[in-house]
Amino acid sequence: MSRIVGLNGQYAQIRRKKTGEVTCGGDQGFFAGAPARSADERKNKQGCGITALADVFLYLAGQDGSYAVRENAGCINRILSEEEYKDDYNRIYEFAGGLSPRGNNGLTFIRLQSVFNRMARRQKWPLYGRWGCCGGKIYDRILDMLGRDVPVILCMPYIVRKRDKGRGAVFYTKKGNNFVKAASVSAHYVVVTGVLEENGRIYLEISSWGKRYYIDRAEYETLIRTCFLGTILGNMLYVKRRK
Repeated sequence: MSRIVGLNGQYAQIRRKKTGEVTCGGDQGFFAGAPARSADERKNKQGCGITALADVFLYLAGQDGSYAVRENAGCINRILSEEEYKDDYNRIYEFAGGLSPRGNNGLTFIRLQSVFNRMARRQKWPLYGRWGCCGGKIYDRILDMLGRDVPVILCMPYIVRKRDKGRGAVFYTKKGNNFVKAASVSAHYVVVTGVLEENGRIYLEISSWGKRYYIDRAEYETLIRTCFLGTILGNMLYVKRRK
């Protein structure tokens, strides 16, 4: 497997309380087992967008201190405990305005974009983000952002039409020389940390649920092209520098 591009620094790491395993990024599952209809239950079920934002903010701060924010103070460039990560997550959750108790879809892409840009304005970062609408530009934009050492928030599309139900983006794990299907996922944010090539196929390396997975680029692009509103509901937050 050859790496085409990837992040330069260490992505967020959290030591799981039960197993001692060190994760690849945050996991909304840290809030599993919360009381029904509680805010923590919503974080577990709908909190992937907050996880993605929290992880991206941590990474940017770790690479450049000028991107540090008060919400992740004390959490930068080290392995966190679950409780430390949850505290950081909760501060970003509050900044984002929480998650609605109605519905099961978490942050919309409009709110995700808004939260990132509100943080950028508050901190006077020379960055702004906008949600993509064109499927044909996703790959080049991923290469551009990773080449600038900025993690990419990517969304697996929400499946709207009944005839498409059951479809989703396939997440793979790497077993030796083989990619093994781990899950089929929809309506879920992940963070792209690298792009790799294996046997002539391009894979996006992602962080989701505290694990490293891979998405086949061609499969993902086929999914968003063939699902209703797929290139809007399945797209990315394109972060650029202000001129």
